[in-house]
Amino acid sequence: MRKFAMILLSLCGSGIAALQEIPPPSTALRYLGRTLKTDSTAYRWDWSGSGVAMSFQGTACWVHLFSPGAVYRVVVDGVDRGPLDLRSGVDTLHAVATGLAQGPHEVVLSSRTEPLVSSATFFGFRIDGTPLAAGSGRTRKLEFYGNSITCGYGILDSIASNPFAAITEDEGKTFAAQAADSLAADRHTVCWSGKGVILNNGKDTLTPTLPKLHDRVLGTDSLHKWNFSSWTPDAVVIDLGTNDYSAVAPDSAWFEAVYAALVDSLHHRYPAARFVLVDGPMLSDGWPTGIKTLTQVRRHLDNIVARVALAGANATHLSLTPSNPSRGYGADTHPNLAQATLNGQELAAHLRKVLGWTTTSLLSRTPTAPRRGALVSGESGWDVRIPLGASGRSVDPAGRELQP
Repeated sequence: MRKFAMILLSLCGSGIAALQEIPPPSTALRYLGRTLKTDSTAYRWDWSGSGVAMSFQGTACWVHLFSPGAVYRVVVDGVDRGPLDLRSGVDTLHAVATGLAQGPHEVVLSSRTEPLVSSATFFGFRIDGTPLAAGSGRTRKLEFYGNSITCGYGILDSIASNPFAAITEDEGKTFAAQAADSLAADRHTVCWSGKGVILNNGKDTLTPTLPKLHDRVLGTDSLHKWNFSSWTPDAVVIDLGTNDYSAVAPDSAWFEAVYAALVDSLHHRYPAARFVLVDGPMLSDGWPTGIKTLTQVRRHLDNIVARVALAGANATHLSLTPSNPSRGYGADTHPNLAQATLNGQELAAHLRKVLGWTTTSLLSRTPTAPRRGALVSGESGWDVRIPLGASGRSVDPAGRELQP
């Protein structure tokens, strides 16, 4: 910091224009993912893939960012410059692009890691140049809810027995991110490793499940709630259930009820959105022994698709190709890049079909009004309120009873 200040003073004394500070509210900035903006001097985020993009005319920029333990992707003019590794040290000023040719540039900074690793406080940029108005982002929008697979846990690793490490996690390489990028869509990602629908990894019920976190601006902050009207996706993709089945088979009826309530709640927020429920590539009928997990989860998702249709939600179930030794594994047997690429292609193809997306057009849809209750806030967090009718049975649109 002292060396940087001496350079700045030298530049000012020599008649060269001083470096400019770009504060968080600047119109030169465009935010990625959910961002807490309660303090104009410092914005916060922690969900995977969250960050900020800046446009400027000049030759260099630095970022004021406090996010100890995190790893960030830095993209300058569309080129990945390699990670900004914040796993050591507490400095808040980091060089992200220096020695650029004089001219217009865009710098995109996004978190490769998740709330489990770090929460970020962003104080703005410092640039050698002048700010430009930020772009509005892509027209197409996708929102993802998930667990470690959507977070990119271990995706850059190649040894299945290796434990978690922040440097091998990369949300930007996941099946979700690859599908969004191939469809030229912006994305919001709400994911946390180990989270389930009613049970977290290892039968954990003491910490919040993903449905209890889904409406937060920050995963690590229960106080501030996300304004769903501020960003409306064309489709919502949900990959949950792997952790519910990590040790035991969860209660089928309760699993389906809470999962359906999550979809209903999001459908209430986004009445025109399509919903895609995926069974993740880590599911297998061989683990846990005797449960036939993959078969059960696929049946649950089919039931949930039919169930939420009663409220007018347009949902589909997509089965992703399971992991296989021939493609290798990431850390803790999580999907590696090869597996994520395959699943990303499958998801992109499915979204093209259900959304009617081509390279030049979007499908126009008319919102449908929701007719059912969903997740409601109670003293102990989120509770499910789903009326099943006088008979207490769940039925599909054809009147057939859904089996738990």
